[in-house]
Amino acid sequence: MGHAINKVLKDITVRHKILCGSKVHYVPGWDCHGLPIELKAVSGSENLDSSAIRVKARNFAKNAISVQMEAFKSWGITADWENGCYFTYNPDYIKAQLRLFCSMHEKGYVYRDLKPVYWSPSSRTALAEAELEYDDKYVSTTATVKMKVTELSSGLSDVMSKLAGTTKGKAVFALIWTTTPWTLPSNRAICFSPKLEYVLAKLDGDEDCLYIIGKDVYQEFSDKIGRHLEVLSTFIGDVLHGAKYSSPFSDESGNAVGLPFLPGNHVTGEKGTGLVHTAPAHGPDDFVVALAYGLPLDCFVNEEGCFTSDLNHLSLKGLPVLSKETTMKIISLLGDNLIHTAPFTHSYPCDWRTKKPVILRASQQWFVATDKLKTLALEQLSKVMVVPERGGDLKSSAMAGMLQRRPYWCISRQRAWGVPLPVLYNSQDGHPITSREFVEHLCSCIDQCGTDFWWTLPLNELISSDISSKYSVSELKKGQDIMDIWFDSGVSWSSVLESHGNAKVADLYLEGVDQFTGWFQSSLMTSCAIQGVSPYKKLYVHGFAVDQEGRKMSKSLGNVVDPEDITCGGKDSKSKPAYGVDALRWWVASHSGTNNNMPVSSELMVASAETVHKLRLVLRFLLGCLHGSSNNDYTCDSYDDIPHLDKYLLHLLCSFDSMVCKHYEAFQYNRVCSAIVNFVTNEVSAVYCHLVKDRLYCLPVESNARNSCLRTISEILDVVSKATAPILPHLIEEVYLHHPVPRGDSGFFRWAALGQRSPSIQWHFPDAVESVELALKVRQIINQKAASMGEGNSWKLGARINANDEAFGRLKALQPYEESSDSELVEILQVSFVHIQNALREGKSDKVKDNCTGVPPSHLDSDVGQPIDATLLNVSVEIFPLEGRLFKCDRCRRFTSYIDSELCHRCSIVLKSMS
Repeated sequence: MGHAINKVLKDITVRHKILCGSKVHYVPGWDCHGLPIELKAVSGSENLDSSAIRVKARNFAKNAISVQMEAFKSWGITADWENGCYFTYNPDYIKAQLRLFCSMHEKGYVYRDLKPVYWSPSSRTALAEAELEYDDKYVSTTATVKMKVTELSSGLSDVMSKLAGTTKGKAVFALIWTTTPWTLPSNRAICFSPKLEYVLAKLDGDEDCLYIIGKDVYQEFSDKIGRHLEVLSTFIGDVLHGAKYSSPFSDESGNAVGLPFLPGNHVTGEKGTGLVHTAPAHGPDDFVVALAYGLPLDCFVNEEGCFTSDLNHLSLKGLPVLSKETTMKIISLLGDNLIHTAPFTHSYPCDWRTKKPVILRASQQWFVATDKLKTLALEQLSKVMVVPERGGDLKSSAMAGMLQRRPYWCISRQRAWGVPLPVLYNSQDGHPITSREFVEHLCSCIDQCGTDFWWTLPLNELISSDISSKYSVSELKKGQDIMDIWFDSGVSWSSVLESHGNAKVADLYLEGVDQFTGWFQSSLMTSCAIQGVSPYKKLYVHGFAVDQEGRKMSKSLGNVVDPEDITCGGKDSKSKPAYGVDALRWWVASHSGTNNNMPVSSELMVASAETVHKLRLVLRFLLGCLHGSSNNDYTCDSYDDIPHLDKYLLHLLCSFDSMVCKHYEAFQYNRVCSAIVNFVTNEVSAVYCHLVKDRLYCLPVESNARNSCLRTISEILDVVSKATAPILPHLIEEVYLHHPVPRGDSGFFRWAALGQRSPSIQWHFPDAVESVELALKVRQIINQKAASMGEGNSWKLGARINANDEAFGRLKALQPYEESSDSELVEILQVSFVHIQNALREGKSDKVKDNCTGVPPSHLDSDVGQPIDATLLNVSVEIFPLEGRLFKCDRCRRFTSYIDSELCHRCSIVLKSMS
């Protein structure tokens, strides 16, 4: 359903632009690499080498693409499916990616370094922020630990001296709090805030020790452990600068002794103890502090997430750091240094595929230097329009915030299925080696040996001449890392835009809201690095498919819906009936327009199918009206003499088209749907089609009034078809195929785009709108009055209308005569006789005189009818029955015949003209 949402929204956009006369390049693409596909491919297989993994992964990707492409075609998605798609495993795409990596490396935007990165022990690879999911119910074991101060700073000495004998002979400890006890063996500093206040305190039951803790949190800490803290002194954090301490994990050789207290901008007094345990190998803030103060970046955790033998506490060797057993082991090793421990429920990052927790772990990786790109990227992002507007600005601001805070972007992965990092390493010191000539040589290897070249060719065949002139093969080793899939997809602009006229910038990127942390961001960073501009002018963001309870769809929950079950039906046709492609597309469009999540339920699909069916019935009626006619039957050189009701509808049609175009341009497809349904079911069907049936069925075929109606219906059909076609292309193509007027055999979209079907500027009839709208309000009064009389057929009635000057003038435009049984006013009011007169009058009205069709006044009784309150319209309306006074004409069904079982005067004339 996520694919359906995304692809249908893209197709609606493309089709609208086509109908506006634009030449459109829509380029579908597939991100073919990455861990999810590799895990699927190797599932159930063991001991596969990299080449075998790549073969299986490629085959899996190809099969998935084939299935998905057929689904996209079945949904009516417009694209050049044979030659107009991009695939990140294609040779040309990979060559472009390698060259772009080289360019970024030459500009200093890509580098290698030892840094803490998100690491998935379950997948054994580094992960980007966008590859994480957060478990809000994750339970960690927290530990509050005392660290012994081994050397007082001068400021702390002054604090102690002022307390005189109170502190004599007592050891001083700093209290730290952590949710990751497994990082304690890697502790290399305690960070404090120079501006926060701290206290020196005694802990109830521990008279020989003094403790340092943040002033803002000491009371909360005291309550938590159930022991009283007596504050002896308060001081500013800067006092701690220069003090040293020892870690509980210091060994006999003195390691982890004499560790520093250091200032840190990331330290707050909101939680914990106000003093932050710092393990440079396992945290970004810790790493920044380590860089600033030259701390060692010791990492005692391997790729499997287990402690290594480098750790002096050999009892921890080989233990998985995230296991409960390891946590308990570390807590036991703390001994008396442990002050308090407790479970803590919080949000914790997990691998988005394995759903298992990740760790922060220092390792040698390749990075994009985001600091060098932030200013330009933020400047370019500020020029990008984010739609829909509702929530879009907030999301783009969030994206700007993420860019601002992002310390680096790790682009290397330790897997086999992907694009290799084009780097060799000096086997002696590990120094990375790459060059432009080397990358171009690798591109020629791709042409000759395929995209598995890095894994199938021996090292000597990968080395370019510029490298071989400096190093022997024995001095080099091949890198084993591939590029992050976000780098893969983030450089798609390089291949896609250049293949379509060497454009630098796409008009639109359209994806889900999650891509603010993914594709939108990686595309922006790489494009700014190479082109100096954003690769997109607009971003359209949409929500995700959720079930009717608002839960994200997932196989584990069993709430996934297959779009094919919606379009074609499931195995059980009763529980999963076929709603058709147009119902699916209508559901997507009608729930878009915001970046909120989109609910999927059988009730909503039934509603969508019913709406499409209603539209289909109205369009079928319009086609039926035009059946047997030709364009010559209703050509028009002037709109001066056409009926006011036709002018009214054309005026509304023009406003409708303008409104729909405005909504399309704003990507508010939900509003397009609302506008179409409201206009077609109300103004077109309930009003116009209902009111003109008599004109269509009963007037002579060649009459001007009837031809004007056909012309209006034809215009309605064209404008509504154009408005609806981007959303319901199958329905509109079917309408086009059944249109009686020859329009070529190339399909609706080609005809409409080339013909630029737009309402005429001549369709501006404000006077007609005023007259018809007044008449429609009078009709409402008549219907209300008829209902109170128990009369359901308004054609059995006559109406007498008194109106003041303004209202009378509007109504007289619809009925020039004082009395009539075949005027436009009669047509709109749906009564068989109308008498209008100027000025509101009290008392009984004069008897109705003979009208133009010769209805004798003896047939009408002036005493019949009950006036109703219509003063707001400046009219007074009376209705009266005609049945028993006049007879129903069997042809037009009006009560306008003088003699029972005979046709009325109008129908008699029409039939005579046909004989």
